[in-house]
Amino acid sequence: MTYIQRLVCTSLTAILWLSCGGGGGGSNSGSAGNGSQDTTPPVLMSTNPSNLNSGIPLNTQVSATFSENITAATPSAALTLTQAGTPVPGTVAFSGSTATFTPSAKLGSNLSYTATATTGIKDLAGNALASPFSWSFITSDCSALTQVKQFSLNLGQAYTNPSLATDGTSIYLWKQTDVLATFGTLYKIDPTSGTILSTTPVPLVASNASTPLYGIQFIADIAWHNGALWASGSYIAQDGSLPQGVFRINLSSGLSEAQIPVAAGLAGETLILQGLASDGTNLYAAIDRNDAPAPATHVIVKFNPATSAQVPLSPALLTTAGQANKLDYGGGYLWVSNNPNVQQVNPAFGAVLANYCLNDGSGNVLYFNSNILTSSVSIMKAYSLQ
Repeated sequence: MTYIQRLVCTSLTAILWLSCGGGGGGSNSGSAGNGSQDTTPPVLMSTNPSNLNSGIPLNTQVSATFSENITAATPSAALTLTQAGTPVPGTVAFSGSTATFTPSAKLGSNLSYTATATTGIKDLAGNALASPFSWSFITSDCSALTQVKQFSLNLGQAYTNPSLATDGTSIYLWKQTDVLATFGTLYKIDPTSGTILSTTPVPLVASNASTPLYGIQFIADIAWHNGALWASGSYIAQDGSLPQGVFRINLSSGLSEAQIPVAAGLAGETLILQGLASDGTNLYAAIDRNDAPAPATHVIVKFNPATSAQVPLSPALLTTAGQANKLDYGGGYLWVSNNPNVQQVNPAFGAVLANYCLNDGSGNVLYFNSNILTSSVSIMKAYSLQ
């Protein structure tokens, strides 16, 4: 073969090789990056709100996040929101792996909504979601609280439904594991860092015990009142009985002082004392009144412990929709934890001025430095009201 013949054959071979995709050229859009086509559909990873969640603010945006980026060419009908089968008007936007539905107007109060991600959701290679997915949530007529701070308290043993109070400088957290516990613990906490400043064990007595005199059996909520820590709950009275009421906690002895029992209810009525708050003069107590077969009522009463022989059952300052298991007073307002909502209440007239949504499962509330503080397990969070 002559030199010219070899040159022509070599050139022709190179042209054919390049035209067939050889030589390490870039992969086509939609391939899996190793020369094979991407055929894996996107997978739904999370939703907001989460499925079956309640207390959702009326200005909520609904979103779904997937395992990979979504093409912007996905039709808006791929993410929908309905209420009782009726479509909710709104706009859909796609950013990265998240699809977001923004309603055209605020959602309705205390209604159930259903969101659906359809097979119109597609990844960048055009693979569609394998099957539609629907989830539901319930709204509440409240505004969202914005978390501004969080820190771990490192309290060790697990506990549920802690109670919070403040003397204006430090935060006090009460915990006991259950109603049969033989002791509870009061923690004094630095609100800026979450540092435990002191730990006070408080002995508790069993429900069938008659000693020690003035022993504490259960604490439902705590409040700082006139330079001392007060509580709502049950205690051993002077006659050995076990009434419910409010009392001052002697932090040295762990016993109850200045006991004020709750007034007797109607015949057959069961009373449960819940939240407690102080404005410096008056105490506010939440009471569940269960008079079967009549529906239970949940009331908040206001009284002066310096002049009251009993925690009154009436008049009710406020009737709540559910159990007000925690109360607080701050900023000139009464704060009612009616989980998952927090209500801002006029303490003079009992008028609800604002509702806030609190969906962290804490069930408690403390007003401190213009923020709402909560604690769940060993985490404390601060929320802005703005």
